[in-house]
Amino acid sequence: MKNILFIALIFITGFLFSDDHRKMPGEMKEKMMMVKLKMDLAELKGPPSLNDLEKKRANRIADLDLLINSGKYEGAVLERLTNMRARVVESTLPSQEVINQRHDRRLRMMKAKMKSRVRIKEKRFRDQRRDREMLERERWEMRKQRNKNRNRNRD
Repeated sequence: MKNILFIALIFITGFLFSDDHRKMPGEMKEKMMMVKLKMDLAELKGPPSLNDLEKKRANRIADLDLLINSGKYEGAVLERLTNMRARVVESTLPSQEVINQRHDRRLRMMKAKMKSRVRIKEKRFRDQRRDREMLERERWEMRKQRNKNRNRNRD
């Protein structure tokens, strides 16, 4: 009787501590929604103006000046900060046409990525062998992460 109770206890605790993989599609939907919102926001805002870039550049230079003049950094780090500031000062701002082209290209890439992700989710476009390999890879990564966490907790 004790043996049966012990085996049942082990069996039940296995279900309690096992990973729930049903959460993953919900998390993916949430991430997809956030990417869609970001893309819509970028479309609505439009490309940044040249004045916006000038303000960003001035803020960047002011931040680097503040770090350089703080006295906290010396040696190689200070030299790196001064080189960063020199690069920002020497860089030229792109024209508004170039900014618009970059913005349009970024939006096209985001839309293409969204379409490909939606296409991957549809079962008729999925390769069953690839799905199995991805599932095995995911399980392997989860085991690796659990072992890493266990080893970290032991120390």
